[in-house]
Amino acid sequence: MALITVNGIVTRYANYRDNDRILTLFTRERGLISAAARGCRRPKSPLLPASELFVSGEFVLFLNREKYTLESCDVREPFYPLREDVERFSAGAYMLSLVNEGVAAEQPNEELLSLLLYALSFTAYSDCAPLDMALCFAVRCLHKLGYSPAVTQCAACGCDLRAERKLHFSATAGGALCSTCAHGFRADATPISALSLEAVRRMLLLSDGDMGKVRLPEHVREELKHAVNDYAEHVLERRFKAFSCL
Repeated sequence: MALITVNGIVTRYANYRDNDRILTLFTRERGLISAAARGCRRPKSPLLPASELFVSGEFVLFLNREKYTLESCDVREPFYPLREDVERFSAGAYMLSLVNEGVAAEQPNEELLSLLLYALSFTAYSDCAPLDMALCFAVRCLHKLGYSPAVTQCAACGCDLRAERKLHFSATAGGALCSTCAHGFRADATPISALSLEAVRRMLLLSDGDMGKVRLPEHVREELKHAVNDYAEHVLERRFKAFSCL
């Protein structure tokens, strides 16, 4: 039995009993963990502010028999604007879903945590389009998880796509395809522009602090909206309901 301190963010919660919640925390020190927040749903509970989605801070946990219980939290950033706008909320919820489904339990990933906090900050406090930020986060998150799609070379034959004019994207193939290989993936291969693939390449080259510079043209946004999410759902084997609200 011990008290431990972790820094992280609430990525999911589930209500149980009359006043309790089970929180999923993505932490710098211990990765993705679950913790019971007992009595947090009582109106005057000191744990109430720390038991909401997106809340980031320093959490003090009681560890007993490999189970965590939330004792207290120093809230550093609640990301309130995400709760005040449907599209911003949906973008943020999508980001959390990607983390919850992509990260293995109790495996720290400090780079991904940093990426998540930057992406939520830009979504909450900047004039970036929430969908643009959600797409940028998804591309960079999948890359950090080892699932980066092919965007420079054909996912099937490996040819350089930068000289190709007719391009397609297939989640089952693993990314972009040349016109020749696209015939073999007719079930889900859809046309995609060279500009959209270049946008993905540039997203991957950005630093976390430069993500706020992303501004996608409308036709690129529409192409990537389908390509990136279809790919994420394929590799993570999960449907993301929050994305349908974007």
